[in-house]
Amino acid sequence: MRFILILVLICFKINLNAQKVLVDKSGFFYLISPIYDFKQSIVSLTFDDGYSNQFYIGIPILKEKNIPATFYVVTDWIDLNQKNFLLNNISKDYEIGSHTVTHPDLVKVGNSVANKELLDSKSFLQNNFGINSGLTMSYPFGIYNSTVKQLATNIYLAARSGIAGYNSLRTLDKYALKIQSIVEQTEAYMANSWVDYALERNLWLIELIHGINNEGFSPIDSKVLIEHLDYIKTLDDKIWCSTVSNVIKYIDESKNAKIECNFCNDTVFKIRINDFMDDNIFDQLLSIRIKVPDNWDSIWLSNNEKVKTTYYNNSKFILFNALPDNQLLTIRPRLMSVSEKDSGIRLIYLSANPFNYEIILSLEVLDQKNIDIVLLDMNGKLLIHQEEKAVNGNINLFFNTSGIKSGVYFLRVSSNGGDYIIKKLVKI
Repeated sequence: MRFILILVLICFKINLNAQKVLVDKSGFFYLISPIYDFKQSIVSLTFDDGYSNQFYIGIPILKEKNIPATFYVVTDWIDLNQKNFLLNNISKDYEIGSHTVTHPDLVKVGNSVANKELLDSKSFLQNNFGINSGLTMSYPFGIYNSTVKQLATNIYLAARSGIAGYNSLRTLDKYALKIQSIVEQTEAYMANSWVDYALERNLWLIELIHGINNEGFSPIDSKVLIEHLDYIKTLDDKIWCSTVSNVIKYIDESKNAKIECNFCNDTVFKIRINDFMDDNIFDQLLSIRIKVPDNWDSIWLSNNEKVKTTYYNNSKFILFNALPDNQLLTIRPRLMSVSEKDSGIRLIYLSANPFNYEIILSLEVLDQKNIDIVLLDMNGKLLIHQEEKAVNGNINLFFNTSGIKSGVYFLRVSSNGGDYIIKKLVKI
């Protein structure tokens, strides 16, 4: 079935290659990356309870490595010296989250007490550390049930559990976030292997640390922490290292965001990006990919963010970050080369490969043509065949592949003008 999208957003399964797509009748095309800065996976370091060494030893190490972290503090355990240290040493890169007021087992204390623990902790954190504190929480002892989870849902953006594992962005439970716990016996190579696993599978790794250097529960040696952070830094081009709340903000914003083209032509794009959420809280930059004319050179953005140019199947795209705050954003070239008349067909989007239940693709047709799309197996057996008639513009296609067996296939797109595209696909 063919879907021509006119300012209608399709929400794909979240993985590295399946993103939000919008195309309007003017040909404006964009993607929102499922992970900030088009990275492959996410790592969040979290510290529980609020031990002094987490602040006095941990924060200087983290700042030296330029690595963010989340500190889940028990608010009754924070003294004046710790409070002043945090106020003088943390920035937006560090999150102060809730670990309740007194660290009770929320399942055992009853709903009324549990709710008060969650509300009072958030109130304390926001009154003392600002509106962007107390946005997420971790359950004391990692323990919760459905009732406690619902209480957390009513108050926080997310909650971290004590369940071992990794977090898939496709099936994310924001109020049962899984962890890998770094304890006294954990060597750096073991923690590094968790990072590798998350990177290979595009997962969100949340690490839990309690004590450092003989203080707190199962304290780790600061040398282990330093070695592990150094390893994370070597993967900086592939891993987004951020706080739990910033990751959650990004996920929520990207799911709700729409980009509207107020005015787009061959010389300028004027767009608005809006997530329809509270900008005082949801202030995380989104990473966006937009197709631009091939003859645009040295491209400028009015928000002064850096622009990266990339190519996909001979089409030019720009990658940049922007706030979804509904402000007018202007994109234009500083230079324009001589435009050549284009013809033929281009593949400007193809969903995840290997694929599972669906294939989604977007084609750019550069002059009027009859388009023929087929999916063949390795023996040449025809599994999908569809014909399209198109004038200049974009065609968006969706194929349900749930009835196709696992294996290797070939997708062929051809036109009556002799242009063709062939892609090798794998069904898992």
